[in-house]
Amino acid sequence: MTITRADLKIFKPEQLGSSDDAGGQRTKNVVESGKLNEVFRAISDIDHAQSAVDIVKVYPALDTVDTSILLDGHIFISQKPTDPLVSLLIAESDVLSDADRMTDMVEILESSVRAGELIRRNLIGLLAGQDTFPRPYLQSVQMFNGVEFYENVTLQQGQTIVISVEYPGAENELYPRFEHFCQIQKTVTGGTGGQVFFKPAMPFKTPDPGVLLGGEQGCTKLRYTSNNDGIKYHGVSKLTATPVDNVLNVEETSIELLPKIRSVSISSGNALEGVEDSQGGTTGGASVIPSMVYKTASVPSVTGQSTYIFELSDLFVHGWFNSNGVQNVKYVGSWAANANVSVVGTTVTVIFTGYTPPVGYTIGVSYISDEKYDVYYSWIDLSFPVNRLMVKDKLFGRITFVNGTYGGSNITMDTRQNGLGLDITAIPLIESNKNTVGYINATTGVITKNLDFRGDFTYTYSCLLVETTPGEVIPAGDLSVDFILKVSEPVLDTFYMTVATTANTVLSASANALGVITGAGVTGTIVNGAVSVTFTQRVQLSSLRYDINETVTLSPPPELYGLNPLRIKNGGVVDAFTAWNTVSVQDTQVQIVASPAPAQTINARADARFVDITDAAGKSLWTLANTHYTWVKATGVITINSDFTGFTAPFVLTDTIGEIALVTEVKPNQLTLASPLSRSYPIGSNVSSVQNLGDLQARIGPVRDMTAWSNNWEIDGTNTTASLNVVDFPIEVRNDTAINEDWVLIFSSPTAFRCVGKRLGQIATGDTLNDFAPINPLTLAPYFIIRSGAFGGGWASGEAIRFRSYASSKPAMLLRTVQSGHSQITTDRAVLAFRGNES
Repeated sequence: MTITRADLKIFKPEQLGSSDDAGGQRTKNVVESGKLNEVFRAISDIDHAQSAVDIVKVYPALDTVDTSILLDGHIFISQKPTDPLVSLLIAESDVLSDADRMTDMVEILESSVRAGELIRRNLIGLLAGQDTFPRPYLQSVQMFNGVEFYENVTLQQGQTIVISVEYPGAENELYPRFEHFCQIQKTVTGGTGGQVFFKPAMPFKTPDPGVLLGGEQGCTKLRYTSNNDGIKYHGVSKLTATPVDNVLNVEETSIELLPKIRSVSISSGNALEGVEDSQGGTTGGASVIPSMVYKTASVPSVTGQSTYIFELSDLFVHGWFNSNGVQNVKYVGSWAANANVSVVGTTVTVIFTGYTPPVGYTIGVSYISDEKYDVYYSWIDLSFPVNRLMVKDKLFGRITFVNGTYGGSNITMDTRQNGLGLDITAIPLIESNKNTVGYINATTGVITKNLDFRGDFTYTYSCLLVETTPGEVIPAGDLSVDFILKVSEPVLDTFYMTVATTANTVLSASANALGVITGAGVTGTIVNGAVSVTFTQRVQLSSLRYDINETVTLSPPPELYGLNPLRIKNGGVVDAFTAWNTVSVQDTQVQIVASPAPAQTINARADARFVDITDAAGKSLWTLANTHYTWVKATGVITINSDFTGFTAPFVLTDTIGEIALVTEVKPNQLTLASPLSRSYPIGSNVSSVQNLGDLQARIGPVRDMTAWSNNWEIDGTNTTASLNVVDFPIEVRNDTAINEDWVLIFSSPTAFRCVGKRLGQIATGDTLNDFAPINPLTLAPYFIIRSGAFGGGWASGEAIRFRSYASSKPAMLLRTVQSGHSQITTDRAVLAFRGNES
């Protein structure tokens, strides 16, 4: 049987609308082409005022009375809405089923963001309604070259995190398991004092670290999020330039699935990586012991690249770092939660897992340079080296009391100033209980003991040293610095920095909107968040502080749209095109058909993909018998065959040229194809991402028999002696009535059985003496037909026959987003195209 465009239909589900039970199974109600509000409801004034997101389900189907095959049936949005505040997407997911309702579709969409890598366990117990936790808990345990490191974690404003309650065994009534997705309200780095602010607040209370649940403690956990690539979105854009070779320049390649509100936030007092208290510590100078400052190397991200290699010839490689839990290399840049760092010699490799950063971001590592730092061991080196100064908080030692009763104790520096100036010639050395056991001169390494009742002791220590200006007690200073901004979307012309010189003067500089940094004695650039600055005087990098504003995207509350924006990838900004997926490029032209009369001819474009004439109501005049017009594809000539009686003028002739192409790379505003297009297309032509539905044909899957039915749809039982003969009597289905369902025939006697569907339940009874054709009430035709000759004999009560039927349709999920704003458009439409090839 020849497949015509009349056989390709899009059917409505059981229920349209926005209620929780919208969606459901395919009906025989066809979406009428050209009719307004057939799929989506009208856009209301409230929708325009507060924004809206609508989700609907439809069923593209091959609707024939046989089992013809539509090869590679596919759908795409061939025309976007005219209103710039309205956008349309197709959401593709393998788990979308015929039975899914609105709540199921929401869960599918929200599954794109899940709880990811653990930041820390033993998070403080939180109360229901609480929206903060102490900043010192913002610390992560990481494995680096096989050693555990405790590192302060930075969370960006707008970043999504998960606070969860996790434990094995039975559910605890007081502390139920749950995952709370929340958004950081202000950029923060772990450290002493202060709070981490997040929204929305906790829905339930969580256990304190010491509470035992399922045999475990520390059940309140803090996690990053991870992206699930099980959802693919298909959108439509327009060409902004005539295609050249295999490159398409388009308006956009990503779309805001969820409407957004943007604001500006101020990030001030930021210090370089490694400098203690980047939340705004005291600017350094000659009288302050210097912090350990990392050097930064960075490269721009490359689409599809997951591995980045840095050759760092000046990387300080020394066992002291691992022994004392200090990282000599750390990742800085975009998508830190997905970056894994390994070091072999002076080669640093960054590998991304779970997500690969797209083009336009910065990938970097911060590291300790051996050009500036040394390590000193008091029990190895004969004397403290000259022109060196201890680095803040990077001394690790041990004292052993002469009186063996008191054993020994680990010691560290105490660089807390407590409102007083820090004397670098007498820095307190403290035990873990903060007891001061002595003072060390950071310029000579000499310790003055502060004895208590335990008496005298011996000591050993190791520390990190920084090179100083000969004859001075300050580091030699630097003439340049590279670092990566601690904000995601910087407003470049708000960048302002200060830094102290080695001569105790202050340099300052600012940036313009292009990221060019200028100031007295300061020049530099900001590119993709990477800052590079050069100074005319030597400066103390530990004193560098910078302020910058960032653009923050505010996510609406979940109840506003019925979707949680924190559980949609990239906060609801989704890729409308995907590499290694097909796109349809098409251009449509229209012309008025005035005073139609038989034998009248009109010229459309030759070899058009689609031609149609529609009336004022959008009704098509096409018929299989060419009642109203005849179209010759090769020449584009259309001959009018009637005066269009029964239809309403004006009449519009539409012709569309187009083709399918494979995308190999997606960049912002650009698509790269596997090969050039076969013809030229003008600026403004539509480019649509295609969802491939696969071959559409009603069919029956493998047939199995079993000696008993235990109501378990997941496994089969032992084979029976009897067998259904589907070779000579195959089970019959039709495209227009078969559904997606698992079936079982359960014998109640050697000849009688009942038919049960996994979803539908029992639908009919039958026997082996007659043809079995249970009726589909939606089509008034059989779901399938089993001829009596297939049964044979030898069946026993309790035995069963199992098989699955497949429909010649696939469910599709459509999403419409309405942005907040005023619109002058009162009537609008988008076009969903459904195509395929005849076998």
